[in-house]
Amino acid sequence: MEPWFAEATAVESLKAEICFLLRPDFYFGPDRPTDPADRQRLVVPLSLPDIPRTTHSMVRTSEAIGHEAELVSYYDQIVRVAREHRRPFNSIRHHFWLRFWLWNEEQKVDISFPWYDSFSEIDRFIESVSNVSLGLVDHDLEQGWEMEVHSHSGILFFREGDPDAGETHFVVSSPRGKLVVELTELRERAVGLIERLSDALGADVWTAYVREEPTFMPNVHGGGGKA
Repeated sequence: MEPWFAEATAVESLKAEICFLLRPDFYFGPDRPTDPADRQRLVVPLSLPDIPRTTHSMVRTSEAIGHEAELVSYYDQIVRVAREHRRPFNSIRHHFWLRFWLWNEEQKVDISFPWYDSFSEIDRFIESVSNVSLGLVDHDLEQGWEMEVHSHSGILFFREGDPDAGETHFVVSSPRGKLVVELTELRERAVGLIERLSDALGADVWTAYVREEPTFMPNVHGGGGKA
């Protein structure tokens, strides 16, 4: 056991979700504008998907089920606008980012993974929680963020902080079995949705970091070629 386990706030259970981020507009100017006003001036408004959702700026996997066509249409307009303005994928990849959260609303606990933009990063964590029943489950360190997770006696212990500032933001514990069930269902939903989105657009830009320019195929709105 780690000494900080004693500091953990016990949380009865944690919900888990992967979210598709939404943006209200598309910036088509230079990546490094000389005029800061370009960030507001050189934009095209985007139509957000007509999907009932808890948060305006994102769609949870549980909310996207049954509304795949609306999500495809949203991403398709991004591809079309990028094509019209000859923007390479590297300049628009943030439109396809995902976010991963664990939370307990009643106990006001939110565990975020701000550096995880693609499903493969999230899935690595899901597999670790599912497969490691004793000892260090995961330890990740990025600029301004550190997450450490251990499993002991059927309980998961989470510690999140800022290593640059030497701060601990929270320490919580929660039953591992309940979370494994939650993550297994989440993974199934996410994989299915990404497969459907990829089939519709002709390229998978959600599973892993895209290094080569993807070729999106025409869909209901027409067009072709690379974004």
